[in-house]
Amino acid sequence: ALPEWPAAFPNRNGVGELLALGYRMVHVNLFGCYANRQAVAVMYDFYQWLRERNFASKGALIGMSLGGLYSFRFAAEHPECVACIYADAPVCDLAFGIARNHRVEGIMSAYQLESPSQLVDHPLSPVNNYLPLVQAGIPVLMILGLDDNVVNHAENGSLLAGRYTAAGGCIKVIGRPSWGHHPHGLDDPAPIVRFILRNTVTWR
Repeated sequence: ALPEWPAAFPNRNGVGELLALGYRMVHVNLFGCYANRQAVAVMYDFYQWLRERNFASKGALIGMSLGGLYSFRFAAEHPECVACIYADAPVCDLAFGIARNHRVEGIMSAYQLESPSQLVDHPLSPVNNYLPLVQAGIPVLMILGLDDNVVNHAENGSLLAGRYTAAGGCIKVIGRPSWGHHPHGLDDPAPIVRFILRNTVTWR
C-alpha cells in the first residue's frame, strides 16, 4: 500500500520489481487529511474491502514524505494489518512544519487544534506513538537524506528510529550524506525489495 504519492519514483522504490513478482500496489486518496482519525478510519475500511477480495491479511506500507505519517499512524491504530513499513524521508512529527510555517494550518485543521503549540509533543505523532508497532514486532526500513531541508531527519525519521530501537523495535536506517528530500528511493532498489519480500512472504 502506498499511503501518499502513489505514482512517485516507481523505479527507485522497488514498486516495479514487486509488481513483476505478483504483488499489488493499492492506494486510497486521503490527501490533505494528514492521517487524522477520520483518514485512518477510511484506510481501515479500505483494508477490509481488500480483505473481502482475498488480499493478504497483512500488507507492506510504503510511506514517502507525508506518506510516512499515514503509514505510522495507520500501523499504530491497526498493527494487526501491517507486515512491515518502508519509510523514505518520512514525516514523523505533526509539528514538523512549524519552523518553516509549512502545512501548519492544514494539520491544525485536520486535528481540530487551535494553536501550533498543540502540535508539539502531540500524542498521535509517530515519534510519540510508536510502541504499538514495537509491541507488534513490525519491522521498519527507513531511508533518510541527511541534508533534507523539507523534512528534517533529526526531528523526524532519526528521532523515531532512535526511540524505536531503544524500545526494542526492529528498524534499519539508511542515511544518505549530502542528500536532500528528493529523489526518494535508491539508485538500486534491491535492498527495499528484499526487505519487503522477507517480511511479507508469510502473509502472501
